[in-house]
Parts: sequence; structure tokens; C-alpha cells
Amino acid sequence: MELPATSAPADCGRELHALFLQRTDVCLWLGIVFFSVFSILDYFQSRQFFELFLAYRLCYICFLGALLLFLRTATGTRHARGIMFVAMLCGTLAISLMTVEQGGFISGYYVGILLMIAGGFSVLPLNVAQALVLGGAMYLVYVLTVILCIHPINGSQLGALISNSIFFLSLVIVTAIQCYDEIQTTIRSLRAKKSLQTLHAELKQYTGDLEALVRQRMEMLEESDLKFHDLYATIPDLVVLINPEGTICMVNQHGALLLEQTPEALEGTPLLDCVEPQYRSVLVQKVFARLNRKEPVQGVQLQLQTPSGRIIEVEASGSRVELAEQTEHYQLIIRDISQTKEIERQVLESGQLLDTSRKAAIFGLARLAECRDDNTGAHLLRIREYTRILAMELTENPELRHIVTDQYIENLCLSSVLHDIGKVGIPDSILLKPGLLSTEEFETMKRHCQYGSNALASAEYDEEGLGFLRMGEEIALYHHERWDGTGYPMGLSGIDIPLSARIVAVADVYDALTSSRSYKPAFHHEQARTLIVQESGHQFDPAVVNAFLRREGDFKAARRDLLMQTALPL
Repeated sequence: MELPATSAPADCGRELHALFLQRTDVCLWLGIVFFSVFSILDYFQSRQFFELFLAYRLCYICFLGALLLFLRTATGTRHARGIMFVAMLCGTLAISLMTVEQGGFISGYYVGILLMIAGGFSVLPLNVAQALVLGGAMYLVYVLTVILCIHPINGSQLGALISNSIFFLSLVIVTAIQCYDEIQTTIRSLRAKKSLQTLHAELKQYTGDLEALVRQRMEMLEESDLKFHDLYATIPDLVVLINPEGTICMVNQHGALLLEQTPEALEGTPLLDCVEPQYRSVLVQKVFARLNRKEPVQGVQLQLQTPSGRIIEVEASGSRVELAEQTEHYQLIIRDISQTKEIERQVLESGQLLDTSRKAAIFGLARLAECRDDNTGAHLLRIREYTRILAMELTENPELRHIVTDQYIENLCLSSVLHDIGKVGIPDSILLKPGLLSTEEFETMKRHCQYGSNALASAEYDEEGLGFLRMGEEIALYHHERWDGTGYPMGLSGIDIPLSARIVAVADVYDALTSSRSYKPAFHHEQARTLIVQESGHQFDPAVVNAFLRREGDFKAARRDLLMQTALPL
């Protein structure tokens, strides 16, 4: 059953506005929280500007508070979209002013704007045009602010502007594509939900009338078998009377038409013959067995099959009845629910499409960050495959099998690609430097763990149930920790390091060893194996290293398959 064409768009529009209003409130609160928390980063990263940056943040936080108050008014409720756009543009301005103090386009603080885009666009129900307009406006605010405040724009500034612009606009395009998928899926889900609600309301009203009619007719059954014929003739569902052996004794005209037969042809035949073969055991175990125990039957779902082969989704309810001659029979009311099941399948497919789109967008964002220092893009695929091999092997470990469940492995493989997403905050001069880093440069590079964790932590609260983002936050922060406690950034040791980070650490190092870098050639598998074994109990969890050794043949095969197009030695 479809909704009227005129009501569906209006209903979806109201639902989308309500969803946008709800998420605007959440985003404003998150803006207050994270703009406050990131003042800690100012203290350590730009201590000389700490007081000025704190003033910027406090002004913006007060502004967000005012927007929250305005949002709760009738006028604010109607203009939630404008309020959110203004909030994001003002946030962009605040961060842009901070970049001016740090040197303009060469400052890495512009990453805060990217995090606002990645977080806000993934939460807010925006269409493509709105995402592109808002993203473009945020880009213009950033560029114009720096250009107007810094004179002149030298060569290094211009180079940084070009680099930042490419990354900025690429992120806007990726998030706009994600917005397109999500808004279309959301609209389809809302329409399907509205249609399902309407159908359920009609079914509920119809069921209520049917149940009242059945109760009335059941009282009449004690007086005359003729009342059965009246009942069967008036109910549009399939109503069938069977004996204890399951043979049809009586069937109503509507039910016979549903089965594409006549009542006379059906009477005297086993009810099992009308059921799709795969569901006959369900009829015997959940219907006949309960009726024989004198238990009522409610809502048992089956599939009927007509002589032409047409399959009908039905729901059966029934109970024991006694006819005038005191013979025991069972009455079944079988309702056609084919349309309801079809709507349920459509809703399920919409949910699966949303999940697929979200995962594709996450991998795209991780790839966008990775492409700054990995031209092939195969690194993320290799990390994911190595991680999957290790996790599957650890399910055989008695001490870990209760942790490494199927859902854990799915989340781990998805989140492993986010391990180095924090590199988006590392300057190109360090990230792309040929050769080894200086001590000071390495300290800067180490910050990518915290950058990635902070970015994923902010996204974690955007939507419930994103377990892979919470795991991604762990991996991003701890995948450079060492088993002996000499790693970074927290200096954790042993099992204090999350298992997800311990697994990705081995996968990441194996890929780094067997891949070429500007400062070294690619190692053969045997060389990488020797180094990993030497670091067991020092850098790596011995249990994970043992899993690697048991599955090293799979590592070699996966590496060969994924690097077939490269010139790396096998």
C-alpha cells in the first residue's frame, strides 16, 4: 500500500527538519565541548598565543551558547539550518584567525576546519547542494581571512595554500558524496517507515474488527454448525477448519480464492499440501503440535504455495474448537502479509545500503589522508588484510577467543585503515621528507597518534552504535605503543595496550618493512619475519607474533596478491 503522492514529500520534509533540529542541538553542544577541550592543545602547541586563542575560543563558545538559547525559541526552531550554517562559518573564522597568528597557510591548525566538515557533514542530514555551498563558504572564510590578515603572500604561503586547498576541496567533495548517499537513504527510509506505519494502522484497525467478529462467531459455534459457514463467508482472510490429522474440513470462499482453488477442491485434502515444502516442518512443529496440546497459536509465519507456484507470505493464528456433535477440530485464521514482508525487506535493504555507504565514506576519508605519502593506495588494503589474518588466527587462542568475536573482527578490519588518519595534521615538510627525521621532527611526527585519536573521538559521539570508530580511536592512539613500555604516546606496556592496537602494530610494521621507503628498500618476507620475531616481547605482543608465525604463509600470499602490480621484491 502506497502513501498518497501529495503527503509523502511533506511528511519527509517535516521528518528531515525534525532530524536536522535534533542534530543541530547535539552539534552545538559538541562544539562547546570540543572548542573548550582543544584549548589544551593550544597550551602545548602554541603557548605563546595561548591567551589570545583562549579569548577566541571563549567568544565562540559564548556565541554557541547564544545560538542554543535562540534554537529553543519558536523562531530558532524554524531556522535550525541557518543557525547551524552560521555556527560552522563562525567556527571556521575563529580557527582561521588562529592560523593567521601561526603563520597563515603554513599552519596546521586548519585541520580543525576539516574536522568540523568531516564531523558535521556526517551527522547533519544535508543534500549535495547544501554540503557543497557550506563547504565552499567555509573554504572562502578560511582563505579570505588569511589573505586579508597576512601581507604579502610569499612563495611558501602560496604553496601551502595550494596544498591545503586541494585537500580541503577534496574533503568537501567526498563528504558531499556521502551526504548524497545518506540523504537519499534517509528519505527512502522515512517514506518506507511512513508507509509501514499507515499499513500497520490499517491492519490494526482491521485486526481489531476481525477479532471482535471472531469472538462473536465463536459464541455462536456452540449452537449450530451453520454459524461456521456464516463466519467463513464473511471474513476476507483464509479461515480453515481442520481435524486433528490436519485434513481440511471446511474453508471459506475468500481463502479458497487466495489459494487459487475452490472450497470443494480443498475440503478433504491435507493442509500440508498447501504449504511451501520448506515450511511444512514449521506447520507441524509450531501449529499442529501446539494445537494438539490444546495451546493457542499466535503469529506463526509461513509460506503458502498455489498450484501455479505462486508463493504467499502468511501469518497463522488458531485455537481448538468444539462443534455441536462434540467432535474436536482446530480453526486457523491465516492472514496474507506479503505486502508487509515486502516493506520490511525494503526497510532492511535501506539499512544495509546506509551501512555500506558509511563504510565506503570512512575508507575514502582514510585513503584521502593516506594519499599524501602513499601514491598506490595499497597500504590500507594490505593493513586491512594482514589485520584480518591475525585476528582470525587469534580466535584459536583460548585466552582471547572470548574477545575476538565475529563482530570484533568486522570492526577491527574496518577501523584498522584509520590507524594513521592523524597524519593529516602533520606538515608536508615532515611527512614527505626524504630520509630520516631529526629528533625534533620525529617528536612532531609522533603527534599524529593524538591527532587521529582526537578526530575519531569527536566523531564517536555523533551517532550511536559506531563500534568501529571507538576501536579506530584506540588504534590511532596506541598502535605505536610497545609491549615493553618504551613506545609512545602514553608509554603503555603489556596487556594495558588495547588488543586492537597490538594486532595492527604487527600488521603495520610488517607492511612498513616489506614496502620501499625513501630511506630504505623493501625487505623480503624472511627479513621482515626475522625482525618481528626478534621484537617479540619487546615491541610486540608475543601472542600476536605467534599468530603471525602460524599464518605467515597467508601473509606472503596476501602480499603477493596485493602488490602484484608493483616492483617490490617478493
